Amino acid sequence: MSQLDAQIKAIKEIYREIEKAKSRIQPVIVGKFALTVYTQGMYPANMISFLFPDLKLLQKVLKNLGYEQMGDFWTRGDIVVEISKKFELIPTGTFNQIEVDGSIINVISLEDLLIDMMKECLAGDETVCQLIKTLIRSYKKAIDFHYIYQNIRNKKAVIKFKEYKKLAN
Repeated sequence: MSQLDAQIKAIKEIYREIEKAKSRIQPVIVGKFALTVYTQGMYPANMISFLFPDLKLLQKVLKNLGYEQMGDFWTRGDIVVEISKKFELIPTGTFNQIEVDGSIINVISLEDLLIDMMKECLAGDETVCQLIKTLIRSYKKAIDFHYIYQNIRNKKAVIKFKEYKKLAN
């Protein structure tokens, strides 16, 4: 079983346990693992990052499934789960529901992922800038650039997104 297959299996297992606990919502995949999802495994992440407002429930589920806590990280074998604290995404962010092997998982929207990645790009991470260009080229017709421009606070980021959008033509 590949690392990606093992990670997807772990996500489905965590979702099942949260559902059993009668939670009305499921965690949202954020960060580098969201990038892994959108690139269909081309850029594998070494950990799964979840955003979930009920930290106590998520921690209880992870503990019951045999994960051991190490700060914000939980590990079980080769699987590493990070509990994200980017709660600012909850009221304004959006997510997509993606079917994986017959199960639905929640993933941060591509637009919110791009906005988050742009911060690293503007800080000088050229690899992230290249990834943004690749994602824009691949998903140009599906990306809601209006949403991005409305939700970005940095003028340099807007200029960069417009430049990358033009390059994708």
